[in-house]
Amino acid sequence: MILLSKRIIYLFPIGILLLSGLPRTTEAVNRESLNQIIAIVGSKSLSVMDYEAGVERYKVISKFAPPTRKNQSFRSQVIDFLIDRAIVDIVAEEESIQVNEKRIEAEIDRRMEQMGITDLEQFKKQTAQQTGMSYEQWILDLPYQIKKGQLLQIRVTTPLPSEQEVRNWYNKNKGKVGFEVKFREIAIGPKDGSIDEESRVYKEVAEIRSNVLKDPSLFRLIASGPRNESRFKSSGGLVNWVPTFELYKQSPTLATISGQTKEGKISEIFRDERKRYCIIYVEGIRATPLDSVRRGVQNVLYRDKEQQAFENWLEQMRNQVTVTTYDPIYNREHNIKIEEEVYNLD
Repeated sequence: MILLSKRIIYLFPIGILLLSGLPRTTEAVNRESLNQIIAIVGSKSLSVMDYEAGVERYKVISKFAPPTRKNQSFRSQVIDFLIDRAIVDIVAEEESIQVNEKRIEAEIDRRMEQMGITDLEQFKKQTAQQTGMSYEQWILDLPYQIKKGQLLQIRVTTPLPSEQEVRNWYNKNKGKVGFEVKFREIAIGPKDGSIDEESRVYKEVAEIRSNVLKDPSLFRLIASGPRNESRFKSSGGLVNWVPTFELYKQSPTLATISGQTKEGKISEIFRDERKRYCIIYVEGIRATPLDSVRRGVQNVLYRDKEQQAFENWLEQMRNQVTVTTYDPIYNREHNIKIEEEVYNLD
């Protein structure tokens, strides 16, 4: 519940200075300005110093803020950001959720294991790339993320996505879920690393490519022949409908070339990770079927629903945790009437 804003009267020591008529020093004025309270959330107060620190943190994560808040001034967005975090801290304390140094270390270890990373420096780089934050910024935000994750489990109810929602999302985002490719591969590797051997193999593959360009039906015959060193030789060089993201795990080069080659076309000559000279014939391209990506789509939808449920929960908590704001810009934007308290000194 957001209460009507009230002016704070400092009775000591600033009040004594005012009543005595003594001049206030610059240092005293600056201290009053820095310690000025802009909001009280439950038992927690937010000062100008909190706001200034929050500005830098909010700049980093503002892209994740609820869209409706971006209609407000930047100052109001930062204050709402601080209020949300204060509410999370208050409820986390009620639920005895502790985030100490050991808990943070355990969370880092857990995430490194999930990502299959054992080197901390590599983890730092990956985290920065994925989050858009520096590692130092991410570490500062991690305690909040841990608390949020715990509260999502014990305080927030998130509905599961329906089958219709899954299908609707898939139909609208087929271009984002990737593609499956069906292709045949011919691969021939040099016997050694000499220039003559490299040149000989390249010329051999170039001649094969020239022949199959004239008659694509030859591709399957050659791919089944003794010279083909492809792993798929037993099936005539055929790779039958594989998602590009799965193919990438096997061979980034092969996945890239298959994505660049149009259906019914033969690729340029390329060298794969095993230094073989290769060509592929793309027989088909299609959007990855829903059944192949269903779990991934469900996860995407659930994360969206989870975030919305968390935002709704925060709004509900504002009606349970007393929130009093003293910032005139914030109050004006939220139509909160500012009332001056009248003190009777008699």
